[in-house]
Amino acid sequence: MEYNHQGITKNWKLLVEGEKQGLYTCFNLFYDDLYRFGMSLYRNPELVKESIQNLFIELWQIRDKLSHVQNIQQYVFTVYKRIMYKTYQKEIRKDPGKVVHLEDLNEQYVSVHSYEAILIASQEDEQLKKRLEHALNKLTPRQKEIVQLRYFDCLSFKEISHKTELTERTVYNTLHNAVNVLRDSLLSILILMILGDL
Repeated sequence: MEYNHQGITKNWKLLVEGEKQGLYTCFNLFYDDLYRFGMSLYRNPELVKESIQNLFIELWQIRDKLSHVQNIQQYVFTVYKRIMYKTYQKEIRKDPGKVVHLEDLNEQYVSVHSYEAILIASQEDEQLKKRLEHALNKLTPRQKEIVQLRYFDCLSFKEISHKTELTERTVYNTLHNAVNVLRDSLLSILILMILGDL
């Protein structure tokens, strides 16, 4: 992700100080990357747009607490992931028909998207986090590193490639293999999430 760091820092400061122009400019600076990232997880344009709006509403409401933020981009994406997951859960509650019954739980539904939702949710739920940590112990150190960089640090494949000195293809393959290793563990977690036991 390419950012105008100086512009973000300047307008983040304005946002913190209660200047709406800072909020609007930060919204514009982040919007495209937030939209792409959201679509990579949920593939639901309306949910993604609502989540972005909710993100900036929350940032405005808690602006007096944001002066301590050091890594603005990482902070914004961390809050955004939490809001996306909560927005998704709200949609499920509003329309229970969206929840797939266990007998219909097939490979098409249990997609990488579902696994990513679990990774996001784990940051909000301690019990889920423990289950996920147990599953992650099955991975090699390199696989765990790439899962961390991709899903928790929100880095692109290009950024991970640069950070790890691996080719983008190797990063992609390593991540794909890691998800395959986690498939059974994540499936059991997903079932518990659907049943409401987590």
